Amino acid sequence: MSFDVLVWYCKPVANGIWAKETDSSFGAYTPCAIESADCISSVVLFFLCAYRLWLVRMDHKVRRFQLRSKYYNYILILLGSCCAAEPLLRLFMGISIFNLDPETDLAPFEMVSLSIEALAWISIIVMNLVETNVYIKEFRWYVRFGVIYVLVGELVILKFVVSMQSFYSRFTLYIYYSSVIYQILFGSLLLVHLPHLCPFPGYVPLRSEFIDDNNGETILGADHICPERYASILSRISFGWITPLLRRGYHRPITEKDVWKLDSWDKTETLSARFQRCWAEECRRKKPWLLRALNCSLGGRLVVIFVSLWDHCCLIVS
Repeated sequence: MSFDVLVWYCKPVANGIWAKETDSSFGAYTPCAIESADCISSVVLFFLCAYRLWLVRMDHKVRRFQLRSKYYNYILILLGSCCAAEPLLRLFMGISIFNLDPETDLAPFEMVSLSIEALAWISIIVMNLVETNVYIKEFRWYVRFGVIYVLVGELVILKFVVSMQSFYSRFTLYIYYSSVIYQILFGSLLLVHLPHLCPFPGYVPLRSEFIDDNNGETILGADHICPERYASILSRISFGWITPLLRRGYHRPITEKDVWKLDSWDKTETLSARFQRCWAEECRRKKPWLLRALNCSLGGRLVVIFVSLWDHCCLIVS
């Protein structure tokens, strides 16, 4: 049943062009694999933008600024609009860059990917629109690296498209190449964007009780437990919870006193005891399954591990 769902989602064509013309280990599933990996980068970018927007709207501890000049942001908004228009155009017109065989409809994986890609770029546009009025320095580099992550995935797809360009129509190639150019321009301009700022009029940030007055960093050290467990989902995805430690290491060498205590849930004896208990329960079944025992002992962290491994494997194999 699960395999039937995969076939429906990917719509592989046995002995089709992708299976014959590429050296990928995925064979006919190559389009689905590389597009799914690229889709993950769009999801990451969307959540990074959403979190930055949340900081602007809800976090009163961050310092707010105004842009001295908004023209640069207007250019970014224009390029971002072009980037968002391409997946929407392909989605509504049914233009596929993966359907090289005589099929008429977009495969479900491509429809999902185009929708998520458009949503990610729309979130970028909204973020830049908000920044024309209120700008914050927090989390901006995470968003920029998220855009780079998207560009890396897009370049992987571009490599396949270039190698198979004889099978595409000129219009399809024009649409896709234009989108890649817009994305590269947007990423390049965003990466070097260091705006001139002035304080936001009438705004005084609230000071956090967890801020150290000496260096403005979250208080760290051997007397504190690793904050990963209580970090938000976005903070875990972007490793934002470790930023204060990295910032301190940038200014001076890190010593043993700077490092957090290991949380009880990450200690060897805790993990070992939990796995042994889950494995003992699993052995009572007729067909014990190691993966099920790992899921029982690790929980949601196992899903994060597999998603990361899948993403990296797709990029390496392709």
